[in-house]
Amino acid sequence: METFHTHRLPGRNVATTNGKEYLWFSGTDYLGMGHDPDFHTYVNEGLNLLGTHFGSSRNNSLRLSIYEDTEAGFSEFTGAESALIVSSGMWAGQLVMKEIDKLVLNTAGDAPIEYHYAPRVHPALWGNHFKTSSKSWADWASDTVRAINQSPENNAHIICSDAVGSPVPELFDFSLLKEIHNPGQVYLVIDESHSLGAIGPGGKGIHETLKDLLQVKIIVVSSLNKALGIPAGAVYGNTKWIDSLRSSPWFAGASPPAPAYIYALKKLLDTNRYTKAHLALQNNIRHFTEKITGANLFISFPDYPVFCNTGPALFEHLLKNGIMASCFSYPKPTDAPVTRLVISSLHKKDDLNRLAEVMMLFKN
Repeated sequence: METFHTHRLPGRNVATTNGKEYLWFSGTDYLGMGHDPDFHTYVNEGLNLLGTHFGSSRNNSLRLSIYEDTEAGFSEFTGAESALIVSSGMWAGQLVMKEIDKLVLNTAGDAPIEYHYAPRVHPALWGNHFKTSSKSWADWASDTVRAINQSPENNAHIICSDAVGSPVPELFDFSLLKEIHNPGQVYLVIDESHSLGAIGPGGKGIHETLKDLLQVKIIVVSSLNKALGIPAGAVYGNTKWIDSLRSSPWFAGASPPAPAYIYALKKLLDTNRYTKAHLALQNNIRHFTEKITGANLFISFPDYPVFCNTGPALFEHLLKNGIMASCFSYPKPTDAPVTRLVISSLHKKDDLNRLAEVMMLFKN
């Protein structure tokens, strides 16, 4: 596939260095925060108040209060007891995976631990005894429940899964895990990088839904650099677990994200800016899907901003008609490329109408 370059951040449009301009329907800036004027204002305020970086451990004797203040607001937003903000979503996942055995042993005692990795789970959750699975998510979940129910009663089980499928969108049925007989011995680690801000009431993700649905112990990790637009990551869930992670050398020894962005995150949460942007996103998704009803062109699920088509043919068709999506191998270079098209809250109705018009001309 051809690679394109640009000197400016894409929004509704992207201008490439070869002098061409396209409507832009890709990336993971689902809520359009990269071009949000309130966001820009808050980042600038944060830079003036807190500077460009905090060159210190979060566990130092002198601490910037903005981190803990924002973690409290973020916990409230997601419905979690507590939260920890770190430098990236990848590190959020790896921090948990490095400490998960300790967290389980502190809760379950000296119990044997079994790991269960969902198909296509993000590398952020690759940890002890990682094994890939080629099954469908539903088949894997049913097999996992069966394996847990047939294992010795005192065994502890760690289940690792993404909240939704990516790069190909898939809505997972976590209610299948309700069939686990001894949920008190099960720890569900979820990466919701692609769901936080994009799904759930007000874009608040799936944590609260899972907490109400399941009796297993739940800990969630996420990148904040997708829908929320913050170059950082977060871990959220049970206060005891989060406090344990705060005392970890893996946390103490890692630099925190830039405080100006964490200040902006707090302001965006305080003003419900994400919830308002999520409403605009939902309106755009529904407008587009109504325009292509019956076309059967995409892998997608309702009210989610990502639409995929296997192979590069759709990407080339869109490109010839002045629209740029994405098409590349992910996460491994040997993976088959898919055309991935993304609606954002930035898009105007005219953009969506043009996209739908071009889509209806495509022949699979």
